Amino acid sequence: MKADQQLILFFVLAILFSCKNESVEEIDTGPPNIIFLLTDDQRYDALSIAGNRVLETPNMDRLVKDGVYFQNAFVTTSICAMSRASILTGQYARRHDIWDFGESLTTAQYENTYPALLKKAGYTTGFIGKFGVGHISQPTAAKYFDYWRGFNGQGSYKTSYNGQPVHLTEKMGHQALEFLESQKDKDKPFLLSISFKAPHVEGDPGYFLPDKAYSQLYQSANIDKPFAADDQYFDYFPSDFIKNKNGAINVARKRWQDRFSTPGKFQENVKKYYQLIHGVDVVVGRILNQLNTLGLADNTVIVFTSDNGFYLGEYGFAGKWYGSDPSIRVPMIIVDPRPGAPKGKVIENVALNIDLAPTMLSLAGVPPPASMQGEDLTPLMTGNAPGWRTEFLYEHLWPSSDAYYIPSSEGVVTEKHKYMKYFLNRDFDNVMFEELYDRSFDEHEISNKIEDANYAETLKTLKQKLAAMRENTR
Repeated sequence: MKADQQLILFFVLAILFSCKNESVEEIDTGPPNIIFLLTDDQRYDALSIAGNRVLETPNMDRLVKDGVYFQNAFVTTSICAMSRASILTGQYARRHDIWDFGESLTTAQYENTYPALLKKAGYTTGFIGKFGVGHISQPTAAKYFDYWRGFNGQGSYKTSYNGQPVHLTEKMGHQALEFLESQKDKDKPFLLSISFKAPHVEGDPGYFLPDKAYSQLYQSANIDKPFAADDQYFDYFPSDFIKNKNGAINVARKRWQDRFSTPGKFQENVKKYYQLIHGVDVVVGRILNQLNTLGLADNTVIVFTSDNGFYLGEYGFAGKWYGSDPSIRVPMIIVDPRPGAPKGKVIENVALNIDLAPTMLSLAGVPPPASMQGEDLTPLMTGNAPGWRTEFLYEHLWPSSDAYYIPSSEGVVTEKHKYMKYFLNRDFDNVMFEELYDRSFDEHEISNKIEDANYAETLKTLKQKLAAMRENTR
């Protein structure tokens, strides 16, 4: 090789090596940004990619295609405040001890939530929307969040932004873009938690109030009732579960009467429920587009889920609370855009809402505290999670009253079976109803095996598991 050719080759290799080093530096971007998206009352099948033939959720579907979809994700307590406390702390309700809407986290508990720990680790933290756990004071909010656009209570869909009337979901979208714009030239990673009110009802007992911009969506559709909403399952739960000795009607049945008791009510209210979800989907799309515009998309992890599911007429119920899949099963998606992270992956293993806090900490390189009971989902995402859980505890120890007659529940869900028992106000031994389902064939939970002799040993084992889990989650 001639000397001039050698010189040219040297310069080419030097340039290539320099480019390669620059590429490595570009990939090594440090801890990722994290956006946590939480809807309210969105059941597991309220996604078009989950097989829903009516609902249109192209941007949530886009998350599934770009990330990891947990097909069997559940909450450990199905009601707003308790589930949100579990998400913040990574704990079962028995440990964080939030059992109604008036209870707030203590200072010690706040210090071990995922936002507080990420802020300590150098993250800029933001919160938008429904906080949902007791009452968070302004000083407390300012301590843990650099950008606070949260609110206490349920909030209202009727609101304004920059002096103009807007739907709350749209306003939250504007606030999200506002936050992202403020982060585009910053060196620090950020955590943005967006807790939507949608598709929760407006008011109490409430009515669905979607954005008028989507009021024509799904109007020509004829929505099929869920399988267990058929008339033959209307009295599936016993009479004392539906009405107590003082004549108070179960809240789930009362709200069914308001929302789903006639074909017309069912069609109207499910369509509005879907319109609310579609409104969230539009905001998700705007966030994704803004991340691309600002050059933040390649290093921003997105976590999406709901605080609980929602009955759409199953057993003559509306709402949540109880141990049925429509109530406790939720959508869950994690998108990690960084090189090597899985894309378009579906995971069938059980994932729980208490797993989200340790997972977000792990993604940021922050060790979860020992107080967290959830598991880091990242090994499951990468296919390196031997011995992953195959069962979990469900608990809902609501302090029932005549004003809100909601029997308590607890049970065990395994890969093959589900056992649930119902009672009043922690009177664990005075059981009013029990359920046992073989999940291998009974996906609609309509064939109760609680008195089937063929399942006697299974029932005994599940009750033993429940007793052990109850003690181990304290």
